[in-house]
Amino acid sequence: MDTGGRKMKDLLVDALECLEERDIKKFKFKLRDATVPQGKNIPRGRLENADRLDLVELLVEFYEQKAARLMITILEDMGCKKNASNLSKELKDQIQGYKKKYAKYVKEECKNIEERNSLCGESIPLNSCYAELLIIKKHQPQKQKEHELLATGRMHLEILRTNSNHLSTNIEDLFQPDESGIPKTVVLQGPAGIGKSMTVQKIMLDWADGQLYPDMFDYVFCIRCRELNFATKASSLAELIVEQCQDRDVPVEEILAHPEKLLFIIDGFDELSHFLEPESNLCEKPNLKVPLENILNSLLRKILLPESFLLITTRPGALERLQQYLKCPKFTEIVGFSEKGRREFFSKFFEEERKANIALRFIENTVAVSTICFIPMVCWIICSVIKIELETEDEIAGTLDTTTKVFLQFSHILLKHDNPRWKSSPQNELRKLCSLARAGIMQQKILFEEQDLKEHCLDVSALKDLFLEKRTFRTVLGRRSLYSFFHLCFQEFFAAMWYILPAKSTEEMDHIMADLQRVLVEWEMPNNQHFALTVCFIFGLTNEKTHVFFEQTLQCKTSDLVKPLLLQKAEEVAVKKHVQKRYFLLNFFHCLFESQEPEFAKCVMHHFQIVDLSFNTLSVLDCKVLAFCLQHSTIEDHSLILSICRLKSHHIKALAPGIKNCTTLDFGDNKLGNSGVKVLCTILKQLGNLTNLKLYCNYLTDACAQELCAVLGTSHRLYSLDLQDNSFTDNSVPFIQDLMKNCTTLTIVYLFSNSFNERGRRCLNLQAKKINESGRKILLW
Repeated sequence: MDTGGRKMKDLLVDALECLEERDIKKFKFKLRDATVPQGKNIPRGRLENADRLDLVELLVEFYEQKAARLMITILEDMGCKKNASNLSKELKDQIQGYKKKYAKYVKEECKNIEERNSLCGESIPLNSCYAELLIIKKHQPQKQKEHELLATGRMHLEILRTNSNHLSTNIEDLFQPDESGIPKTVVLQGPAGIGKSMTVQKIMLDWADGQLYPDMFDYVFCIRCRELNFATKASSLAELIVEQCQDRDVPVEEILAHPEKLLFIIDGFDELSHFLEPESNLCEKPNLKVPLENILNSLLRKILLPESFLLITTRPGALERLQQYLKCPKFTEIVGFSEKGRREFFSKFFEEERKANIALRFIENTVAVSTICFIPMVCWIICSVIKIELETEDEIAGTLDTTTKVFLQFSHILLKHDNPRWKSSPQNELRKLCSLARAGIMQQKILFEEQDLKEHCLDVSALKDLFLEKRTFRTVLGRRSLYSFFHLCFQEFFAAMWYILPAKSTEEMDHIMADLQRVLVEWEMPNNQHFALTVCFIFGLTNEKTHVFFEQTLQCKTSDLVKPLLLQKAEEVAVKKHVQKRYFLLNFFHCLFESQEPEFAKCVMHHFQIVDLSFNTLSVLDCKVLAFCLQHSTIEDHSLILSICRLKSHHIKALAPGIKNCTTLDFGDNKLGNSGVKVLCTILKQLGNLTNLKLYCNYLTDACAQELCAVLGTSHRLYSLDLQDNSFTDNSVPFIQDLMKNCTTLTIVYLFSNSFNERGRRCLNLQAKKINESGRKILLW
C-alpha cells in the first residue's frame, strides 16, 4: 500500500537490510513456496531479480496485511531467530504506540457533543449529559403498526411494568457470550431520537478512555451510512481505516493482521439511500478498491474480515432488509431511559437540584408528557422548555398538556431569539420551512441538499440555522453540506404546520386542502402508519388556543379551512370497520385528544358504543385520551372493555372523567389491587348509571370489600358484578350479603375462585335463596 503503510514498509526494509546476500537468496527461495490463506504466490520471474526494496513491495502487493507476519515466519524458518524476534517486537511496539495515538484522537473527536439548544454551535462534554439507556436483548419482529415514537413508548411501558431484568443488558455486555457463543454481529435497533448515535459516540469514547472492551478490541472504527450515500469514488477498507484515523502513517497492514481484535460500528443502516447488491460484487481483500457499498455489503455478510466484530445501529423499519445480509446476528434494542436514567438525565440537564426536582415532579404529574419523556430526544425538548420557564417563575405553567404544545412551545423558545429577518415576515419564513418538511415527509426523506433548500427558498432564510442541522460529508471533490431537522419529530411537526398556515391565493389553498385529503386517506390505511404523528400534529394545531398563540406570539395567521375538513374526515373514518381494530382505534383517539376540541369527540364517539382495547398495555396518557373522548361523547351508555391492560390505581384516576358516560366497565385481569378499587369507588359515588362491573383477577382482598359493596349497594341499575379470581375470604361475606340485599337490580354475582370456606359459601347461598324466594331473581357463583 502507498497510503498508511509507509512506516510498516520501512520496518520490513530494515529487517531485510540486516540479512546478508546469501540469506536474501534463501529468503526468496522460502518465499517462492510460501502458502498464505487466500493469498497468491509471487511469480518466480518477479522474485528472481528483486532487490530488498522490490521484495517489500512484492510482499505488500501479494500478501497485503499478512506480509509482516509472513516475513517473521520465514525468518524463523531460516534460523534467523534474532531478526524475526526484533521485527516482531518492533511491529508490536509500533502497533501499541499507534493504538494509543488513535485512542487519543478518538477521545478528542468524541468527548464533546454539540449543544442543540445553542445557536452558536457550542459543545458540551458528552459525559456531562449522557444518561444510561435501557437496552433489551430481545429481537422484535418488524410487524409494527404504529409510529416508531408511539410504539417505543408502549414497549418501554411494557418493560417497566413487568419483571424483565433478565431481558435487559448494557453496552458493556453487548458482546458477552450467549448460548450460541460470542456474537460476532450485534444489531442495536431503535427509532429516531432514542439515542442510537449518542450511544455509538459513548462506546467510542469509553473505548478510547480504556473503560470499555479494553482487552477485547484493539481498534474500534465507525462507518456512518449517511456518509456512504454521497461517496462516488471507489475505495478500499484499508483506505477507509486511514481516513478514520486521519493519519497517512497508520500501520494498516498490522491492524488488519488481527481482525479478531477489530470492531466496526455501522451507524444508521436505515439511512442508506440505496439497497445493497446481492451476493455478487463482494470483495474479500481489504486492499481491493470497490464501491463503498460493496465494502459494507462484504463486511455485513462476513466475506471481508470474517473474524472481525460488527455493531450495527438501525431503525426498526430497516430491520427486515438488514437481516438478509447478516450471519447469526444478536438483536438488541434501545427502548429509552430507565427510571434511573431519566432522573440522571434531568440531574445533569439542570444545574440546580431544586430545578431538577421541580421538573421531575412536573413530568410525573403531567400525563401528556410522562410517557414520551422516556425518549431522550423528547426528554431534551421538554427539559429545554421547562428550563426557560424556570428562569422567570418558581413553578411551571400548564403549557405542555399535549404533544403538539410541547413542540410548539419548544419552537417558540428558539424563535424568541432576536432575529430581525424572521420577524419582518414570520409567516412567509415559517411556510418555507414547513414546505421543506412536508416535501420530506411525502418522500420519506430526512436529508436535504442545498438545492432542496433553494427550491423551498430556504437557502437565505433566517429559520434555516434555527431548525436545521448542517452536516458536512467528504466527497471526491472535497466536502458537501447536507441539512436535516433536529429529529424526525420536528420534521413531522412542521409538515403538519404547512397545512395550518394560509396560502397566498385561493388556488394555492385549494391545492393544500386537496393534499391534506390525500394524506388523511393514506393515514387511515392499515399498513401505512408513517403519517401517524404528522396527522396527530395537524389535529393538535387546529385547537383554538393554538391559533391564538400563532397570532399573538408568532405573528402568524392560521387557516380556518382545516378544522371542518378534519371534522368531516373524522366522521367518515369513525363509521369504517377497520377503525374498530385496536391498533388504529387508539391512534384515532389520540388525534381527537390532541385537538383538545370537544366538538371532535361529540361528532364521532356515538359510533363507538363499545370501546374495546383489551390486550394493550395502556399508559396513563392513553387513559387520559380515552377519558377525553368518552367525557365529550353524546351518548351515556358506552361499554369500556380494558381487560389485560396492566391497569393500576393511577390509570383509573386518569379515566375518571370518561367513566360517567359508561354503563359497562370491564377492568378484568389487571393489577388494580385494593388501592385501585378505592379510587374507583370514589368515582362511582358520583354516578348512578353503571349496570355491569367486571373486576375479576385484580388482586383484591377483604380490605376493599366493605367500601366496594357499600358504594355498589346504593346503585339502582347495577345488573351484574364479577369478582372472580380474587382473594376475598369469609370476612367479606357480610358486606357481599348486604350488597345482594340492598341492590335490588343486581341479578348476577360471580364469586368463583376466591378464598371462602364452607361456612362462607353456605351463608352466601342462603342469602341468594332468600332473595329468589322473595320473587327477585339472582344468580350466584
